[in-house]
Amino acid sequence: MNLEKLRDTEYIKCVELLAELIDLDADTKEKIHKCFQSMGIKNFFLHLESVDLSPETYEKLKSIKFIIETVDEKRGRV
Repeated sequence: MNLEKLRDTEYIKCVELLAELIDLDADTKEKIHKCFQSMGIKNFFLHLESVDLSPETYEKLKSIKFIIETVDEKRGRV
C-alpha cells in the first residue's frame, strides 16, 4: 500500500471516530475528510475556525481540540 493510500485510510478512521464521538452527519463527515486530505489533521484543528461547519459542530470540535492540546501539554509536546 502506498503512503497516500495509507494516509487516506488513517484520515477515514479519524473521521469515523469523530463521527462516533460527536454525532456527525454524512455531509459533515465528507467535508472534514476533504479538509484532512487537503490540509492534514493538525492544520485542520489549528485552523478550525476557517472551516465551514455548523456552530454546534464547530463547538464540539473545539472541545476535542482543547483535549488534544491539554494531552500534548502534559506530554511536553507543545
